[in-house]
Amino acid sequence: MKYRESSLEKSDKFSEVAHSLEEASRRIGVSPIKREDGIVLSALSYYIGSLGGRVFIDAGAGIGYSTLWILHGLSSLAPRGKLVLYAVERDPLRRKILEENIEKVRKEIIEESSQIEIRAVNEDAVDFLEKVEPQIDMVFVDIEKRQYKEVLRILPGKLSKIGIGIFHNVLVPGLDGDTKEFLEQQEQLSYHLAPTSLGLLVVKRLN
Repeated sequence: MKYRESSLEKSDKFSEVAHSLEEASRRIGVSPIKREDGIVLSALSYYIGSLGGRVFIDAGAGIGYSTLWILHGLSSLAPRGKLVLYAVERDPLRRKILEENIEKVRKEIIEESSQIEIRAVNEDAVDFLEKVEPQIDMVFVDIEKRQYKEVLRILPGKLSKIGIGIFHNVLVPGLDGDTKEFLEQQEQLSYHLAPTSLGLLVVKRLN
């Protein structure tokens, strides 16, 4: 009974924080991801974490709504050592709000015994992905669509053996022709389209 009560309390706290970040995003003109996409992110982050993933990135974090969904999946894992979740946002104003929201999430969602570390990064996502070490276990990409091709070029050399990249808005507004052609000719990545209303593209390194 204690486990069920604890789970319900955690779910209630998550729902409250999620609603708060949704509303805050809209107030400053940032379109939050849809909840169906958040559910996919939560499930995939849990799965990759269960396989031993340690490095997670939210590239284009805005004020932290998508970061919250990734954390939702990671927070369900049994403790296995340190996990790092980078929330990368290049806009300095959004990054300031992102830091404030991360502190709120730490207090409301993450247990004191958790070994999950969240780091807010004020940097262009492509530049950050170029230099981040060690290898990436999961990255969610929600940046300017013209940059997707560059991220796809980087990922084969950055993803771990279990690593995946997830790209937002691949159906609406969709990928440009150049990015589609690059993806279709790519020999180092396999990919799958999850047909949510806006579309998620999941890519994996070919070993």
